[in-house]
This record gives sequence, C-alpha cells and structure tokens, in this order.
Amino acid sequence: MSTLVLYTPENRLLDLSRLSERDFALISSLQYQIDRGDRVLLCQRASVEDEGAEMFVRLQHGRYAAVHFRGSACTQTHVISQESPEHQRQKDYWQRAAEDAGYRASQEMRTGAGTILDVAIDGPRRTGIEVQRSELEVRLAKSRTTKSFRAGWLPVWFLDSDRTPRWFHQVPTLGCNRLPWSSMPPRRSATALGPSRFVARACTATNFGVCPTSTKKRAKRPCGGFHPYREPWRGLTVDDVAAMLPAERIVPMRALQGDVHLVAPENLQLFQELTGLTGSYFPDNRKIRGRPDADRRFCANPVHDQPVAERICSKCSRAPAGPGGVLCLACTRFLSSRTSRDFYGSLPT
Repeated sequence: MSTLVLYTPENRLLDLSRLSERDFALISSLQYQIDRGDRVLLCQRASVEDEGAEMFVRLQHGRYAAVHFRGSACTQTHVISQESPEHQRQKDYWQRAAEDAGYRASQEMRTGAGTILDVAIDGPRRTGIEVQRSELEVRLAKSRTTKSFRAGWLPVWFLDSDRTPRWFHQVPTLGCNRLPWSSMPPRRSATALGPSRFVARACTATNFGVCPTSTKKRAKRPCGGFHPYREPWRGLTVDDVAAMLPAERIVPMRALQGDVHLVAPENLQLFQELTGLTGSYFPDNRKIRGRPDADRRFCANPVHDQPVAERICSKCSRAPAGPGGVLCLACTRFLSSRTSRDFYGSLPT
C-alpha cells in the first residue's frame, strides 16, 4: 500500500506514514475541510488526472486518516502519522556523517520540484538521501528520483536493513546491516550494503550462463569475449559513502541490463572500456545510452588484455566449446542424456 500523496496547494509529495511535525499539523488541520472536486490531496496509487485519486481527512478511532471519496477504485484508508524516532535517528546519522566529512547538510530540504529530501548534502555533487522504511512502489521511487534529479540533486535511497525490495538497483540505493535504531548508533557502525565493483571476466557458461548482452526475449550463447561482472564492494560504511558521494568518488552507473549501481569512477571507466557503453545514469532514461562495439574479443583494460582462444566443439564443429573446451553445451547435454543401450545396443550378445 502506498502512503504517498500529492499536496496540490504546494505541489509537494508527502508520505503520510512519516510526516514531519509541521506537515502533520498541516494535514491534520484539513479534517473535513476538503470537498469532492477540491483536489487538495491526491493519492499516488492512481493517476493524478483520475477523479478517484481525491481524498479527504477525517478523525477515525482517535487517529487522523486520509480517505478516498466514494466511488474510487482505491479503497485503502491511509493513516496519517508522524515519522518514527528510528527514522529521525537515521536522518541524524547521515547528517552527522556528512558534516564529519566537511559538508553542509540539512534535513527536510525542498528541491522545488515537489519533492523533499530527508538529508541534503551540499558538495561538488549535490546529494539527497531518501530514508525509506515503508513500502514503496517501483514507479513512485523512480518518479521521485526523476523529479529530484531534474532539480539538480542526486537522490540516493537508504534502507535500514539488508532486505532488497523490488526497486533496489532500479534507483541509486544503499542498504545497511541491521542496527538497533532505538538509540543513535556510534560512528562507522553502519555497514554499507549495495555498492558494486565490476571486474572483467571471460564470457563463458561458468561465469555468466548466457551472454550478458542477451535480452529477455533472446538468450545468446557465451561469446568468449570479456564482459563486466558485478561483485559487492565490501569494506565501506555509511559514513564512507556520505563522504564519497558528494565528492564524486562514488557515482551512479547504469549497467548492461539497465539496473543502477553505485561504483567508483575508475570502475565506471572499466565498464565503458569493456562494453562501449557510456554507463551514464539518467533516471528518466529507460534505454541504455550508447551502442556496444560490434565485436569485442579482448578487454580494453591493459591489465586484462589477454587473447581468448576460439575453440569449436569437437563433435558438431559449429558452436563454440563450453567449459572444458571440448564440447558445446548442446552436444554435452545430448550425450549426457543417452543411455548405455544407445552406445552398445548394436553389439552381438
């Protein structure tokens, strides 16, 4: 269930499940002040133009809630509440880490594009942290990311656990180890989960299964060339990331299948050398920018510039050999499915 609403008088997206003290007072004051057609609060589960997106505020069982007018396709009641102490401590943790690195940081910063950043870090690359503890749809995460990005901010979504929702790696995302946020954790105690490293690996069935340049509709055999292979970037804390993102020592990158990763600039350069793609991240760009080289047999990085021997299957003499360099995958599966009778059935008894 989405708790995001558009407050149209100020053109701002609000999360009803974690309102600031000021916004909680603002929204709760709208109790029974909204009539059908006023379009003051619009549920983000529906299209903004949809009449069913309209909501009004009422007091229900001692709690404020946003309710749809009768006839709406969305029947959810959205409870209105202030942000939790855990959410506030996570914002404080990011702000402290950014200020320790020498940056100015502030909370609840309005971008001017209808979004509010939980923590805004002012550096060479202006970075906004979105602390997300409640459920969120992929399209809403992308929409908020796009709006903040167009306003000149790099939004990075932060999870307070090691879980991976559907929008993880659909937008710049960072997780952390499980911590008791009932009190403020010590500095450098939050381990960063999600940053990536890419290394050059030969395109074999063992390394990739199918060629990474495959599409969902058309899988390709391993090509024998070199492709970027993702590994987790270990050893970073959230404090490190808070210092490295504004300094552009960590940058967002769009990988081969369109997923988004946080990597070091030199890793982005390796990706470009291996694929011929820019890897540039634009949140509203659905297609990968740039075109791959027609035939890249070698890794362009001198460290990995080793020729790959082109081995052909010794049985069919057509397809590239698989692991072991003797048979292709198809011939290997065909021979492994045969019984002893297939080989010896014609011998005299």
